[in-house]
Amino acid sequence: MAAKRLSLADSFFLNAESRDAYMHVAMLHRYALPEGAGPDWVGQMIARMKSYPVDQSPFNLRLKTGLGSKVAPAWEVDDKIDIDYHLRHAALPHPGGERELGVLISRLHSQPLDKNRPLWECTIIEGLDDGSFAIYFKIHHALMDGMSGSRTMSRCLSPDPRNTNMPAFWAMPPLKRASAAVPKAIAESAQALARTNVLSVLGQSFKAWMRMLRAAPESGLIGPYRSPSCSLNAIVSPQRRFATQSLPIDRMKAVATNAGGTLNDIVLAVCATALRRYLLEQGDLPIKPLVSSIPVSIRTREEAGEGNGISLALASLGTHIADPKARFEHIKASMQANKDLLGTLSKPAMTLYTNLLMAPFMIGQMTGLAARTKRPMYNTMVSNVPGPTEVLYLNGARLLSAYPVSLIFNGQALNITLLSYDGHMHFGFTACRVALPRVQKIAVYLGEALEEIERDYACGISASVA
Repeated sequence: MAAKRLSLADSFFLNAESRDAYMHVAMLHRYALPEGAGPDWVGQMIARMKSYPVDQSPFNLRLKTGLGSKVAPAWEVDDKIDIDYHLRHAALPHPGGERELGVLISRLHSQPLDKNRPLWECTIIEGLDDGSFAIYFKIHHALMDGMSGSRTMSRCLSPDPRNTNMPAFWAMPPLKRASAAVPKAIAESAQALARTNVLSVLGQSFKAWMRMLRAAPESGLIGPYRSPSCSLNAIVSPQRRFATQSLPIDRMKAVATNAGGTLNDIVLAVCATALRRYLLEQGDLPIKPLVSSIPVSIRTREEAGEGNGISLALASLGTHIADPKARFEHIKASMQANKDLLGTLSKPAMTLYTNLLMAPFMIGQMTGLAARTKRPMYNTMVSNVPGPTEVLYLNGARLLSAYPVSLIFNGQALNITLLSYDGHMHFGFTACRVALPRVQKIAVYLGEALEEIERDYACGISASVA
């Protein structure tokens, strides 16, 4: 395979990486051992996984070295992969509870990937107090975005617990061959441009961009760099904290129905309530509302493969509003304004709009200027990654939960990413250890926020927030 150039979006995640802000993302899976499994079941599974060659993209790709690698980075095939380096075996110290697991995941996520090797690692973790085991898999964002990472992990699982011969995920054929991805995207863009003409695409994107920049706060649209600064926007350290929370989807959907909103509106509402309570306790709640960056996929399910394919929405979290119902209506209006704006764009126009929106942020991250701005582009990211819709098994071991472990940028010290699976929304909170040493409080408050909004909308009981 000839060297493959990185796209602009993929290059950004590579060039934005620093000694404090690593650009890898991860998944934390937890599994129940199959019934009747022996004490060496996990060890035998690891031995079987190691028997599969690492010969599929993107797991066999490493960064090409040379003088031009900084200016025009590219991938090349590594045919001498040391699987013992990439696949690790670990165990938790006694008592093996949630705290010990969280400490280990925080430590693993604080370590950079070796750029002399393919940019991924997988750690199998035993010693959990309930007899389950966990898998932590991380990969550089330049190789794969969250949606693709979730689908890749799911492909080595089966809905049939009797299927005990699934290959390792690095041995699965890629979702889309790298050689076909770029030409198809170019062809589709060219066809779209031919149908709409170049001036139409330029007009759509610039009109949407200017509409967003000139929007008044009461319109629901939020322009970049209008967010208030707070502890969520500190300069990050290399160390991470990780916390989790799971919320039942049926409860969230019931509230969404009664409140006249969407499931995503409820997700933002509980996040906003948890963040408001946390910042109030710290004496750091801004007068102006926090702003969330919300990734929006711009490719179809069939296109989910290597690299990145996302746009961005900026939504107000209404954290300046004490009344929970009024806050929810504010969030709902802001989300609807974003939908109305993005709905005016064709796919080529949305790509151009995204580049215009993200260009200052990308430059700031790559040059270090982002650490000096007094007005962050946004306060935190809330990303909803679609997960499997059915119960899945890894060679007979039932997948119990799946938590995203994401990245943070300089000036954005908290990332909230969630994945749906088995009737629950699984939230992963990734934070800077120095800026947010008690991020687990936000996770706890998230669960209590759902109870609060249920009282307001599902039961009609008025609630108040300090």
